[in-house]
Amino acid sequence: MAFRLAGRLFPGIPRAVAAQRTSRCMCEVAQSSGEKEISEVLQNTFKPSQLNVADISGGCGSMYEITIESEAFRGKRQVEQHKLVNKALAEQIKAMHGLRITTSVPGS
Repeated sequence: MAFRLAGRLFPGIPRAVAAQRTSRCMCEVAQSSGEKEISEVLQNTFKPSQLNVADISGGCGSMYEITIESEAFRGKRQVEQHKLVNKALAEQIKAMHGLRITTSVPGS
């Protein structure tokens, strides 16, 4: 059982529950344990001004998409920024199949 909204798949959420969540000003869907763990590591490491972590594997936790904006990336090339994220998530990456990273600096 799954529900698709705006192109995003919400596995395990019955359509009625998803409709309730979306009818009330797009309330956030609870993060998975993997999303929470990754978010905590990135929050503690980079103190980001913006952070979004999404399990894009359909719910099994094998692939994540991360969008992060932090002052810690200022003056660094994109490849260096991505290396910093990979280093911070070294333990979590061991259990992943793939990772999409988008990094930026506030105000850019």
